[in-house]
Amino acid sequence: MSSTVAPCCASSNPGRPHVRASAARCAHVRSYKYTSPDDSLFESLILHRFWAFAVRAFIPEWVAPNLMTFVGFLHALAAYALLLAYSPALDGSAPAWVYVACAACLFVYQTMDGMDGKQARRVGAGSPLGEVVDHGADAIASCVYGVFLVDVFGIGWDFKHAPSLGRWPAVFLITYSRAAFALDSVAAAFTGRLPVARLDAQELQVVIQLTCLWNAAHGVGYWHRLVKFGALGLDDPMPLGVMVVLLGAGAGVYARLKSAGATLSQKTSPHLPAYKRGPAIIYARVLSFELVLTAAIAHCANFPLCHVVTTVAFGECMVRLMHLRVADPEFNPLSSAYCSAYVALAACVPAAAGVSNASGNGNGWSEGGLAATCAALILAVMWEYAALFSTLAAQLTGCLGLPANPFVLADASARRAKRE
Repeated sequence: MSSTVAPCCASSNPGRPHVRASAARCAHVRSYKYTSPDDSLFESLILHRFWAFAVRAFIPEWVAPNLMTFVGFLHALAAYALLLAYSPALDGSAPAWVYVACAACLFVYQTMDGMDGKQARRVGAGSPLGEVVDHGADAIASCVYGVFLVDVFGIGWDFKHAPSLGRWPAVFLITYSRAAFALDSVAAAFTGRLPVARLDAQELQVVIQLTCLWNAAHGVGYWHRLVKFGALGLDDPMPLGVMVVLLGAGAGVYARLKSAGATLSQKTSPHLPAYKRGPAIIYARVLSFELVLTAAIAHCANFPLCHVVTTVAFGECMVRLMHLRVADPEFNPLSSAYCSAYVALAACVPAAAGVSNASGNGNGWSEGGLAATCAALILAVMWEYAALFSTLAAQLTGCLGLPANPFVLADASARRAKRE
């Protein structure tokens, strides 16, 4: 991908010189129009009203919507760090205050994620850049919610209800949270509209926040209670948490397969008129990278490290998809060989230094070497994500004449001219 700065190729009102300037790319950036998805149940009942009220009551007009997105994103990362630090086995063993803090942080993330669009329309600052920032943060958050699903419902990294299954129930849920987001993102790239089911991500976020608070008050043991669901043809008792998660995941899988089928049935893209290939090639490229991430999680020794690396690598893949969606209808590489290598290396790193193997020999890792390796892999994959995101942001801000800093607003006269 070229990073050479060249004059903007927009035919009218050109922006400043920017990276990846070409007539086709600049025309695609300028022609991009955001199409609002359908509302989920909670959004239509209360969330939209709450977000609109909160924006008017608490957010000054000089606050950039992208800054609100970023603040919410930092809170999601804080919840993620707390969970991995205090419940690395994802067995619901974190102290009560951790779950209260996580619920609060996830609530802030969800609220900021909903309010940023309201603020953008309020101040006339809507742009493809805002959607890129929002989608990049949501991609990371989708992985965060995967580990919360495993932890708060008492699934655990090692499935104690059926030891023969080992880590596979957790791997399934972690993979599901990524794959669902990826499938929706491919549909949005090809059709121009994000598919949203009546019960979707907003409802999932509310359920996880409430479950965190429940566990803080009552512990995770409630979800370990064995219950029978004879009405569903299941005579053997199963933990309540497992059954709740399976029912929710089943509904989610159905919704994603339905939207994927509708997308694949379209011969040409209503959103990418210059795109000469159908959606199947996009699905294949994104899901092939998803298989790499799933294999790493399934066979890793150091789960916290591997999940962090795969989370950032997944976010990088979704930013690549946003290149196709908002900036370049011919953008081709939807996965990074470097990120794949970092993911594979993370899967090989041991959980602890000097631990003996079956033959009684240590693994040869010192504590300092293990810490340095973990830090190097995390920084390397974060660099890939940041480099790709900054390139796309520079292309969009340059072409559209927006401030180079995505977290500040253009002046009021520029926003008025944009609306006119």
